[in-house]
Amino acid sequence: MNKIVVISSNANKDYLFYVPFAEHAWNKIGWRVCLMITHDVDRRKVILNNANTHVYTMPPINGLRSETIAQSSRFYAASFMPDNCVMMTGDVDLLPLSDYWQPDPSIITVYGHDLTDYTHYPTGYIAMTRDSWRSVMGLKDDIPKQIYDDCVEIGMALSDDFGKWWNHDWTLSTKRIKPHHPHFHNRGKRDGTNFAFGRIDRGDSMQIPNEIPLIDMHCVNKDVRRPDVRNQFFTLYEKFVAPITFRYE
Repeated sequence: MNKIVVISSNANKDYLFYVPFAEHAWNKIGWRVCLMITHDVDRRKVILNNANTHVYTMPPINGLRSETIAQSSRFYAASFMPDNCVMMTGDVDLLPLSDYWQPDPSIITVYGHDLTDYTHYPTGYIAMTRDSWRSVMGLKDDIPKQIYDDCVEIGMALSDDFGKWWNHDWTLSTKRIKPHHPHFHNRGKRDGTNFAFGRIDRGDSMQIPNEIPLIDMHCVNKDVRRPDVRNQFFTLYEKFVAPITFRYE
C-alpha cells in the first residue's frame, strides 16, 4: 500500500523554502508527498525534485485567510488521492530524521497526542487510509465550500484573534476524528522539558538532543534566508537526513 504524507503552504517564503527538503526527506524513508498550496503561490516557482509528488492548488475562499486554507487543506486532500494508500498529515517545516512512522492501515493513528497534554490531536502526524479520511471528514464534491462551512461550524477561523484562527485546523481534526476512537501512538517528552522526545526543535535553538533515534526536526520558520539560519539548517540536514544534492531555492 502506498504511503503519502500531506504537507501544505501558502505564499510565505519561510515555509516554501522547506518544500524540496521535506520532499526529499520523506521520499528517503519511503513516503510519497502530496503538497497542497494556496492560490497565491506561483506553482511554476515551487521547487520539487520528484515527478511523482502530487501538487494541488486550492482556490481562494472568500472570508478565509490563505494560512487557514493551507492548514486545513491537508484534511481534504483525500479527495484528490488515488485509492489503496495510507495518508498522513505533516507540516512542511517538520522534517523526518528516521523511519519512525509505521501506521496500521486498518486503524486511525494519531501520533504525539501526549505532546498536547491529551487535548488536541497534533496535525503532525495523523494517519489513516484515503477512504477513512473521506469518511471521517465527510468529504463532498465542493471542497472549497466544505472548507468554509467547516470553518463556520468550528467558529475560530473567522475570528480576528490569532490565538483562535491559527488553531482552527487541529480543533477541526480533533472534533472529526475523536468519535472514531483513534489509536494513540504517544511520543514522550524529554526529561524535565516540554520538548518532544527525539526532536531537534526550533524552540530549543535547534540543539541536538541526546535521544536515540532522532525522530524529526522542527525547523525555524522565520527569516530562514538569513545566512546563520540557513547554514545551521544545512548542517543539520546533511548530518541527519542526506547530502543536499537536489535543487532548492
